Amino acid sequence: MSAPFLIGENMTGGYGAVDILHDCTLAVEPGEIAVIVGPNGAGKSTAMKAVFGMLKLRQGSVKLMGEDITSLSPQARVRKGMGFVPQTHNIFTGMTVEENLEMGAFIRQDDTIRDTMEQIYGLFPILKQKRYQKAGELSGGQRQQVAVGRALMTQPKVLMLDEPTAGVSPIVMDELFDRIIEIARTGISILMVEQNARQALDIADKGFVLVQGRNRYTDSGQALLADPDVRKSFLGG
Repeated sequence: MSAPFLIGENMTGGYGAVDILHDCTLAVEPGEIAVIVGPNGAGKSTAMKAVFGMLKLRQGSVKLMGEDITSLSPQARVRKGMGFVPQTHNIFTGMTVEENLEMGAFIRQDDTIRDTMEQIYGLFPILKQKRYQKAGELSGGQRQQVAVGRALMTQPKVLMLDEPTAGVSPIVMDELFDRIIEIARTGISILMVEQNARQALDIADKGFVLVQGRNRYTDSGQALLADPDVRKSFLGG
């Protein structure tokens, strides 16, 4: 059996002397949507940051396409094909939408940046309408589209999203999830942390339920939704 496309394996680590993750494993295949859910304080965002290199591991490893990238900085991981959208402070509010997207292409030296931007405008048509407007003037949902679009400008193989629907309305959440499905269909792997567990697992190929920094359940999204223990403990019955 071949190794997963991206895997953070047996990750143990935290901030300072305190470990938040305990032997935690996350993995995703090309074009797959993998969702990390669990109660508040479960270590979901910490696990995501560990995969992206924002947290030094005491044990475990991170591999992308079979290459051990555990020692690489987040910037080096972006060059390897990882895109990351943090939950907050994920756009330049004083810049226009288009300037934000241009900033996303900072690592690229090819001449197809404009083509990528047009693809993002196709994915998020409202951004094309507002491309000369300052990003700080947009609604919360539109700001999230800018943040995701900027990450896509790096042409990532893996797109990592930390709470992409935080603070948006149910309608905007559904729209964002629809766009995430579209992105995955292009072959980009999606690894995301979500508080809206039921809705996220519904679109997930794979789900990880974390509790106190450990894997409690790992299965397909639909299997986790159908699991009575998961439903009772994490999905409100």
